[in-house]
Amino acid sequence: MPPTQLGPYTILSRLGRGGMGAVYEAIDTATGDCVAVKILASHLADDASLRKRFHTEIETLKSLRHPSIVQLLSFGEQDGQPYFAMELVRGKSLEQILRSGRRFTWQETVNAALVISRALKMAHDHGVVHRDLKPANLLWPDALPATETGSVVNAVKLADFGIAKLFGGAMHTAHGNIVGTAEYMAPEQAAGKPIDHRVDLYALGLVMFAMLTGRPPFQGTQLSDVLEKQRCEPPRRVASLVPNIPPQLDELINRLLAKDPASRPVSALALSRLLMAIELVMESTPLAADEVADLPENRGFPANPTAGFISGQMPATNAAADRKPTAAAAEEHPPAGSPEVFIDLLAPTREIVPAASGTSGALHNVGKTEPFTGRQPPPADPSMHNPAGQLRTEKVAGQPTRLPTDVAAAKTYVERVPTDRFTTVVDLERAAQKKTQRDRLRQQRLKMGTACCIVVILVGGSYLLFKPLTADQLYDRIQAIARNDSVDLRDARPAINLFLERHPRDLRAPEIQRLDQTLDLNALEKRVRRRVSSSKPLDPIERDYRAAMSRETESPSACAAALEALLTLYALPENALRSDSAESKGVDKQVWLALVLRQAARLKPLAVQEQLEDVRRAAEMLAEADVLAAAAARDTDKEEAGKLDERRKALLCSVIETYSSRAHAADIVDAARRQLAEFE
Repeated sequence: MPPTQLGPYTILSRLGRGGMGAVYEAIDTATGDCVAVKILASHLADDASLRKRFHTEIETLKSLRHPSIVQLLSFGEQDGQPYFAMELVRGKSLEQILRSGRRFTWQETVNAALVISRALKMAHDHGVVHRDLKPANLLWPDALPATETGSVVNAVKLADFGIAKLFGGAMHTAHGNIVGTAEYMAPEQAAGKPIDHRVDLYALGLVMFAMLTGRPPFQGTQLSDVLEKQRCEPPRRVASLVPNIPPQLDELINRLLAKDPASRPVSALALSRLLMAIELVMESTPLAADEVADLPENRGFPANPTAGFISGQMPATNAAADRKPTAAAAEEHPPAGSPEVFIDLLAPTREIVPAASGTSGALHNVGKTEPFTGRQPPPADPSMHNPAGQLRTEKVAGQPTRLPTDVAAAKTYVERVPTDRFTTVVDLERAAQKKTQRDRLRQQRLKMGTACCIVVILVGGSYLLFKPLTADQLYDRIQAIARNDSVDLRDARPAINLFLERHPRDLRAPEIQRLDQTLDLNALEKRVRRRVSSSKPLDPIERDYRAAMSRETESPSACAAALEALLTLYALPENALRSDSAESKGVDKQVWLALVLRQAARLKPLAVQEQLEDVRRAAEMLAEADVLAAAAARDTDKEEAGKLDERRKALLCSVIETYSSRAHAADIVDAARRQLAEFE
């Protein structure tokens, strides 16, 4: 049994039904407005995946505020059964119009496609792909409201976002599953491949094809046949089925129906511009006689209340007259003999099926072009809007909220949600506006506070800048930088110079002087690493230093020995100098000697290790030569003994050649030469 009251809405009659639940006509007891209420079936309310899909449709509609897209009015939950309310629009779907035999002119098709493309642009801009665009989801109202200027608004409504895909969020169907309606499904969607916004453009091309020809291009008795045609079979050109359509429109529909998404228009915005161009070009071209005869009014079609809207000629009506705030609205029925239908807005693939006898034949659309003015509920407990803490986060200006992304989280969300709650979109928008105002005020206060802080910093900095620092303050600042390995010591240069200038007799001055010398050494060492141009003359000490350091790659011991020689050479009084070259002018000899000492101290451990390794390796080679000599002496075969002697001789020559230039291996080299003399 359907509920009789959901929040402020009194349920009147059922408008549609599906696998997930049903849609009912209801009346707001506070305002008298008629609405359409979509309810998740009570026996499915505990299904986490279906409940999540239902909430995702709510979140999708909350972000889409457009005259040609369904408009959410409110949502809530009562006794564990979620629901949401939409605007009720009495009218016909495009599928009903096509089944009645109505065919559309190319002008009507272009106008309708232009309205739909603008609605799709808005959805795509919010990261929403409809995935089920078809005639059954495109509705025209019987009565169109007028704008303030008296012009008729574009009334076509894009309905049913039940299987829409939100980019950046988890999908409700596993990868590779097919979701949608076969006759209006893109090839990549039919193949279960990843999709993007271009599937909606393909579906719009199918809708335009059906409006012009009366049927979609691909049909079949089996679902698999239709899907295979969508994937592989090229569609017929519309111009071959419908005469007198502009070649530009025929080519555009063919592009929309391209199997490769890259061949379709890049976006709904690009498509709308192409449609506007076709409309503008063809309006300036007069109709031929056969085109005039082909107009609907000249082909014997019955009058259709939606034809005026599509062609842009329907007169405006009063919006207030269309609303019936009394319970009598629930008793209205279609004329006798007219087919009664339900629109299944809940199943994954929705179709129009005959209704039971006595059921209202009115259709509903979930869009509305004017703000909802329903009853304002009392302030709700914040936990009603965020029952699971971080599982639900409301955003500003109608942006989608986050819901649990896995089944376990969804079950937790279902268990913790209150049994009764109700929220209107107006409440959300008002809360968003208040939050925006609070954020703006907070930003203004933050800017004012930041400005005050900057002023205080500037004043304080100026005071500290002009106030002389004490020796203790300078020393502490220098030590803080010197002891921090992550800070460059050069940052302490100003404080070091200031300390040595103002406090030269301080007991800590020698320590600071050593830091100053370290900085000089670092700067000199960094400069020496750069390659020197041949056109620049070098001081003798710099030239000799560079020559000594070039031997580091050859042998750390050789490099260390060369540096020791530099210390002996330039420590003599007759060699005292001050560098006068263009690059190193003003660098004292003592700084160079300090740099030589630093490099020598760095290389000393490496040299010792190298010498130990050389001695060990040379000793091993001599020992191997002794083994070869003993083996040759024992061998009775002269030829084999000669081979062993040759190997021994080559080994001794290698020792002499390798280590003769290394002083630390002189003893081993001498021993090798003595053994080699035995062969002479």
